Amino acid sequence: MNMATCPRCGSPAGSLINVDAGMRLALQKDTEGGPLPSQVCSSCYAALTGAVSQGVKLRLEQQAKEKNRHMLWKSRVNLVKHARQMMIQKAYSEAAISYEKYLRVLEISFDLKPGQLNPGVFGKSSRSKELTVIATTYWDLLRIYDTNPQYRERMALAARKLAEFVPFSPILPDLAKKAQAFAASAKNPDLVKEFMRLSKMGAGRCFIATAAFDYPEHPQVRALRTWRDSYLRTRPLGRAFIVFYYKNSRPLAQFLNRHPSLKPVARACLTMVARVIAD
Repeated sequence: MNMATCPRCGSPAGSLINVDAGMRLALQKDTEGGPLPSQVCSSCYAALTGAVSQGVKLRLEQQAKEKNRHMLWKSRVNLVKHARQMMIQKAYSEAAISYEKYLRVLEISFDLKPGQLNPGVFGKSSRSKELTVIATTYWDLLRIYDTNPQYRERMALAARKLAEFVPFSPILPDLAKKAQAFAASAKNPDLVKEFMRLSKMGAGRCFIATAAFDYPEHPQVRALRTWRDSYLRTRPLGRAFIVFYYKNSRPLAQFLNRHPSLKPVARACLTMVARVIAD
């Protein structure tokens, strides 16, 4: 009897079994990492069959996970609506619960651990418009937590998160005014003022322009800031650019400060940009 050699495992076999097209499609490649042979021994065929079953199971689990994630993402709308309705009714505890659930839904949607939600995860996606909703959520939570002394730590976190998100939303100027008024009556005014301090840092982070003109309130710097707040923050791509700019512009500003001879060139370029956006 002629013995064949299995091209997959190298073992002798009385006969080889054809690997059909369906199995090839399911596996794409051999479970060992190499190309899938057209014929294998009975032992290898049984192993490949088991791999196909496991692969189908994993795909079904992944599909179910994506479906659940999609349903979670859709549920966020009702959570926010319910929270805002509770705020109107002054049912602050229920509002806080709905808001916290909403934030957790976002974390799960982006595969983040609790507390890791940040503006950078939105990038250029269509979900970037969610940044304003997140900012208003943290603003409401800030005020809710202020009503109870035992929630001071939560209020501090809400203040930091609000300052992190609000620079990417067009509501920053309005919220800054509300925060000033709220600080006068808040039980934890220091935390409100901390938010105001942090948000002002975020609002003025025109690093390169400030370095080029050597003054954060230079007319050209103010013009660029106004364009950022009134135009860029109102558009998904604009908000994505702001995220990119904040992450990468500080080293360039530091480079300008180390090489002041380059500042006239930078000022000329920024002045041209300011004129273009003013037209």
